[in-house]
Amino acid sequence: MKSLLAKMKVKKIGGTKYRTYTIYPMNGGVQMVFIDPYTMLFGEQNAVKMGLDARDGEIESLNSNGAITDMMPSVSDGAVWSVLDPIGTQNLMKSTLGDAATLADYDTVKKRLTGSRYTMDFNQGVNFDLDVITSDSMTAATLSSLVKAGLMFRKMNATGGEKVALDSTTVDSDSGILKLHFKTDDNKFQALMKSDLFTAISR
Repeated sequence: MKSLLAKMKVKKIGGTKYRTYTIYPMNGGVQMVFIDPYTMLFGEQNAVKMGLDARDGEIESLNSNGAITDMMPSVSDGAVWSVLDPIGTQNLMKSTLGDAATLADYDTVKKRLTGSRYTMDFNQGVNFDLDVITSDSMTAATLSSLVKAGLMFRKMNATGGEKVALDSTTVDSDSGILKLHFKTDDNKFQALMKSDLFTAISR
């Protein structure tokens, strides 16, 4: 912390006070704050302030959300991982489904999405595994059918890397969980990153 603060002082970068903390501006609108001499928190300003509020007990922290913390152990060993609450899961699935999200079945299903988790690792290519937790096995099976329909819609207009990516994706359901798996090698993944499909999904 001392080293970084000295460099910021030389560059005349000043921070703003937030209770006992000082929040510093970074490139691209990102804010940064030191939690202790060896720990920094980065993010958009409101997110940083909410993180500090949760840390200090001003608002409920993640630890108070049992549904989220229960999902974390099964994915936290992944190179890249995340867990999402019901609203985040609904947004994720709407983006994933594309045109299929306009089907009447999705309006019924989306209210029964309780959360999701995914992992991504880069050993021997790229592996992506997404689990969407639903309220019951019927919902998971219906969602699986909708995702498969969404893949079919995308395949109709897909070319090159996009088509390869869609062909590398499998979808199934197990009890109340939708399971989506994607696997490809490094070269195909690099081609996918340049495609319109990747751009749309990563927004």
